[in-house]
Amino acid sequence: MKKYICFIILGIMFFSGFSVKAQETVDITLPANISFYVVKVNETTEALVCTLSYTDANLDSGNHLRISIKANAADFTRPSNTGDYIAANSVSWITSNAQGGSGVNGTLSSDTYNLVYESVANPTSGSLSIVLNLAAPGSGIRAGEHILNCTWKIESLLP
Repeated sequence: MKKYICFIILGIMFFSGFSVKAQETVDITLPANISFYVVKVNETTEALVCTLSYTDANLDSGNHLRISIKANAADFTRPSNTGDYIAANSVSWITSNAQGGSGVNGTLSSDTYNLVYESVANPTSGSLSIVLNLAAPGSGIRAGEHILNCTWKIESLLP
């Protein structure tokens, strides 16, 4: 019984020395799915323009909202499992119309997250237009829908 009571008292002493911070929150809208339907393998395929937006950001004082993307695999899945693979780094993007921060043009990678958007300090809302392009994959690639899942990373950082 004494051991149990000592453990509780130590736990209270340990946690009483730390302040508890309020949770940071943001309502964010990201493209859920972007796919490329390759018709001409020797031409660049452009996806539709997609929008990234956020509202009601409540971040720690001075923090910036940073949004990055990473491919979940090195290659796209192939239609009907035939033909060569298209590499994830064949996808690039161009940003425009950034509100509340800056867009960053880039190339997709399966190794690292690449920055797409960074807000100003203490943002409340913002948005960005993104045009994704798939470089001409060339011969050996089967026409059709090539799919690649990606993961978005949302961070609140003090630069």
